[in-house]
Amino acid sequence: MSGLRTLNSLLSANVSASSFTGKLLVIPMDGSHWVGIKAIAEEMGRRGHQVTVVIPEVSVRMGPGKHYRTVTYPVPYDKAYIDSVMSSNQHMMDKDVQPFMERISRKISQFQKIIGLIHTTAESLLFNHTVISQLQQQGFDAMLTDPMVPTGSVMAHKFGLPTINLLRGIPCGLDFKSVAVLEPLLCRLIYWRFDQITAEFLGEDVSVAEILSDSDIWLERIDFTFEFPRPLMPNIVPVGGINCNVRNPLPDVSV
Repeated sequence: MSGLRTLNSLLSANVSASSFTGKLLVIPMDGSHWVGIKAIAEEMGRRGHQVTVVIPEVSVRMGPGKHYRTVTYPVPYDKAYIDSVMSSNQHMMDKDVQPFMERISRKISQFQKIIGLIHTTAESLLFNHTVISQLQQQGFDAMLTDPMVPTGSVMAHKFGLPTINLLRGIPCGLDFKSVAVLEPLLCRLIYWRFDQITAEFLGEDVSVAEILSDSDIWLERIDFTFEFPRPLMPNIVPVGGINCNVRNPLPDVSV
């Protein structure tokens, strides 16, 4: 089955319209990003697809679900370290009376900790030859991932899988160019190490931007009720609100 046909079958809203049940590999991002990925993984599993979610043994929010199976891999940090990083990040949101340069220094230090944690987690999976080999042999049909951390996209490239991205916006314009002043710098801080990791993992000279550019479907968590109008490519699907909890209908009220 071709890549796009596989994706269309996997994402079809009408379960009875296709007898195809696929095998979906999910490489999520931790934190608030996990909420939307988990919702899709659960729904795909509920529809009869075989969904495998790969997560580190230690995380902030990620864990097992009712309609998907999990594969875990070891990481060189414990829950106490993650909690300390997250706690420091929360404290940065508080009002601070420190001098301006000290605040900037603290923010840079905290950003470096978070980026270091992301890189370490990615390397722990990509260079775990046992886990990678086992996943590669399972014959998945597609990859669902969050490209903010391009681990899943890199794995999909190696496995030859079509990629479904779920995210808030296109990361870094893909080519690290932006009208914002700080965004190119932040993108470089996030992705420069991933270019090195990618080259080492794949054994070929290819950048993260090139890999992300080959993604098949982009599920963007946007809603034009709140966004400025802009054109969308045919493979970009707005899914705003997908990470919100299902609410009961409002009760009828007589006035």
